[in-house]
Amino acid sequence: MNINLTIPDANAPQIIDGVCTATGWTVESGKTKAQWAKEKLALWIKETAKRGLLKSSQTQITGTIDPVVIT
Repeated sequence: MNINLTIPDANAPQIIDGVCTATGWTVESGKTKAQWAKEKLALWIKETAKRGLLKSSQTQITGTIDPVVIT
């Protein structure tokens, strides 16, 4: 699967600056703002997927454990 994100050229600087500011980009990072923003957006997708998978696992575990009767 490929995920493509197209940002209009007129809006790209604002989007990139916003992502960089929100995620702590500095000149010392050694990356351009565009590289940094792309990496952070990819990381966000991965982390969101992991949270979803963990939530699914938690629901499954809860469904298995909660009905257990301990006497």
